[in-house]
Amino acid sequence: MAGNQTQSGTRSLTPTAAGVPGMGAPSPWRRAKIGAIIFGVVLLIGMMLVLFGGGGKPDTTSSQPSATTPTSQAGGSGPGTRARTVKNGVPVGYPRTKDGAIAAAVNFQTARSSPGYFTDEALRHEVLQTVMSTAALPSQVEQDDTATKALLAALGVNATTAPDMVMRSAPLGTHLSAFSSDTATVDVWMSEIVGVTSDNSAMPVSGTWSTYTVILQWQDGDWKIATINRTDGPTPLVASDTSPSSTDVMHSANEEFNAPPYAG
Repeated sequence: MAGNQTQSGTRSLTPTAAGVPGMGAPSPWRRAKIGAIIFGVVLLIGMMLVLFGGGGKPDTTSSQPSATTPTSQAGGSGPGTRARTVKNGVPVGYPRTKDGAIAAAVNFQTARSSPGYFTDEALRHEVLQTVMSTAALPSQVEQDDTATKALLAALGVNATTAPDMVMRSAPLGTHLSAFSSDTATVDVWMSEIVGVTSDNSAMPVSGTWSTYTVILQWQDGDWKIATINRTDGPTPLVASDTSPSSTDVMHSANEEFNAPPYAG
């Protein structure tokens, strides 16, 4: 899986069986519901492209990654990649290796995909100060602050409704496309769900798949993000005979299930 390739979806090779429950044409109610969900997903993708679509500029004093044979990694971690410590809730302190760069990219992007990152400005700034390179930090703070305000406004999220916001992400795979002792380029394929668990929500909880290309630099004894770019990730087919969970079920799940710990 190459980070610069965009796959809009997969198609079923199995013909629709006539007369099979759930496999025929959707009812008007289902068409309306599906239409609302699709609208929400389109809105979500547009806002995430703004928020996660680009970061700071690389430090031109650092050497560029050397051409290497691309290395695929499943899960984004390997022997010796555990972070040394945690700072502002983010695992930091990775080895100056390929596996270290991959683990850093996965954990750093996961840290930028939590509800608190969107609803708590102080937390967002702490995370960015932890993961971004010195040169990239100012522009990333400005970009994420501006885009986050727009996203929350579009979702109708304020201080009162913030607990109803769902934002979860999980890494599905990684690809190391370039590496040197000073810089690394890692593609992270992720699944994300985001929305608001209320009946009058502007966007119900919806899922997207993304590929983030993270360029890292070695700075002050650790990997730091220099740039981030997002494209649509490989997207699976959603079964035609399934329906999203109710708002109450999704709200309960968001309260009862803790987000998985970082891989770091």
